[in-house]
Amino acid sequence: MVKITFKGASQEVGRSAFLIDTGDKILLDYGVKLTPNGTQYPLPVKVNLNAAIISHAHLDHTGNLPHLFQETNCLVYMTPPTLGIAKILWFDTLKIAGLEGMDAKFAKDEIAKTEKFTFPVPYGKNMDITDSTSMVFHDAGHIVGSALTELRLKAGRKSLVYTGDFRYVETRLHNPAQFEKIKGCDYLITESTYGDREHPDRKETEKKFVEAVQETIEGGGHALLPSFAVGRCQELIDVLNEYDLSAPIYFDGMGQQVARVYLANPSYLKNPKFLKKALDKVKWVKGPKERAKALREPSVIVCTSGMMQGGSVYAYLPQVYKDRASRIMLTGYQVADTPGRRLLETGRITIDGVDVEVKAKFERYDFSAHAGKEELFRAMKLLNPEKVICVHGDADTTKKFAEGIKGEGFTPIVPELGKTVEL
Repeated sequence: MVKITFKGASQEVGRSAFLIDTGDKILLDYGVKLTPNGTQYPLPVKVNLNAAIISHAHLDHTGNLPHLFQETNCLVYMTPPTLGIAKILWFDTLKIAGLEGMDAKFAKDEIAKTEKFTFPVPYGKNMDITDSTSMVFHDAGHIVGSALTELRLKAGRKSLVYTGDFRYVETRLHNPAQFEKIKGCDYLITESTYGDREHPDRKETEKKFVEAVQETIEGGGHALLPSFAVGRCQELIDVLNEYDLSAPIYFDGMGQQVARVYLANPSYLKNPKFLKKALDKVKWVKGPKERAKALREPSVIVCTSGMMQGGSVYAYLPQVYKDRASRIMLTGYQVADTPGRRLLETGRITIDGVDVEVKAKFERYDFSAHAGKEELFRAMKLLNPEKVICVHGDADTTKKFAEGIKGEGFTPIVPELGKTVEL
């Protein structure tokens, strides 16, 4: 019998954490949920783990992993790029917690211990992680090193696939998720983030995005691109290079560290040479002098953070927000009550504690790295599982997705936080 206890990401997006019990105790992801009102953590794991498996580096999948190592010495399996990026994010968490006087739930010692007990695994390598369970990673097409996890459970000869986050179409940096390489699937745990809707055509989105950037430059303004440090910053630079913009492009913030991990792992990218060429052409901002230079001429500024919750974007906003020739261009999902969402809904932001009206143009473009509805159903039909467990989606979306799954003749499960499901 397979039991799954849902420690997070159940009818919500964030803090992914799922405990698989087949006799062996295996944890899938252990993330956090960042909200405007603070950080939400997964429910505690109160069993002796045999192993932990991490799908990819984003904080909603890895953010609480070091905390686990206050009480465990289990082996952790993830791809090499996932470990490289996760370390950057963990140390950044400590930095932010120190600045804000908050408790990060772990310290540098736990990060070191997490790294010590992590076993990096490439795609396609079959691993026996216990005497009765084996696993293999396949490319998930989400960010560098993101993995679909195929678990082989020798007891009962069952197979379980955990998607983590994925894209099943080709994007600028990544090939589609490799579902075709999975040999079988009795139980599917799938993300449901966009289970009720589709994304716009990516090529058309890129074209409109670049046209808006070029229009801004020609009008003498700045195109300010606050972006997610992991994946999105690098993708936007790749897009801008493809269209050969006639303007200087500045690159600022934590995305620089992440970009180095991308370049150090070329086998995990679709076209690493093109990305390297793009990153070599942009101006890497090192400090105040480069930031001031970026604001003295019409320019493109790729910076953090994607929802405008702090980050290097605030080095540029005091000048850009009041410039009617400039444009603030968001390219990721904006969680409710975040500064980015507030900007889109009200046209206002807060700078240095002062609420201001934004005179610059502002807009959002859909560059999502998550599967849309069609991709989710295509993957499910290919795998043909006995049961489909819907996670990592808000309550309404997940329930609509489950209704669609049932309509296709499959058996969906919409788990509740803290509950255990027997399969």
